[in-house]
Amino acid sequence: SSSNRWVKNPMADREIALFPLGTVLMPGGRLSLQIFEQRYLALVTKAMKNESEFGVVLLTQGREVDRPGVNTRFENTAVSARIVDWDSLPNGLLGIVIEGDERFSISNPHQQDDGLWLCEARVWEEEPSIPLPEEHAEWTALLQRLAEHPHVQRLGIEVETRDATRLSNQLAQLLPLPEVDRYELMVLRDPIDRLDAIHDLLSQYEE
Repeated sequence: SSSNRWVKNPMADREIALFPLGTVLMPGGRLSLQIFEQRYLALVTKAMKNESEFGVVLLTQGREVDRPGVNTRFENTAVSARIVDWDSLPNGLLGIVIEGDERFSISNPHQQDDGLWLCEARVWEEEPSIPLPEEHAEWTALLQRLAEHPHVQRLGIEVETRDATRLSNQLAQLLPLPEVDRYELMVLRDPIDRLDAIHDLLSQYEE
């Protein structure tokens, strides 16, 4: 089905704008953002108008807001994002909710004059859909508890209970993990490995 995949996926090996953040976006995960920098307002407006995607990548150095003389560095795997909701916030800023779609490797990152980063995106193969194994059933209950949080409810997440790929990604998005750990979960290529890694992380924190 690899030929069909490229029809579905207009993003194969093409240029995409990047939004470096201090947070990891998981495929199928959702984040709410406040947009105030000019370069990102332009990016977001364009994405809303054309229903286009941009990439969200974890910062390893520098800040989300550009500071003169501070080098921006980020990881080399990103997740494409689309805007699923937006609102004008009481503080006058634009608030958006984004949802992660596909993982891609970043090649040839370069900055435009306005500071916006662009790169060539090499899209990863889609993870297989794997039914959630019986012994991992307790993950569903945990995800449902996380989804009851008012902040999460505002994001409008549909809780996954059967598919290990979606469930592992949603857990990785919603659990209060250090972003470096969340990034390591994001780049794993197998959902059962991801669930096992989440289990190991949680047991470390409980010690």
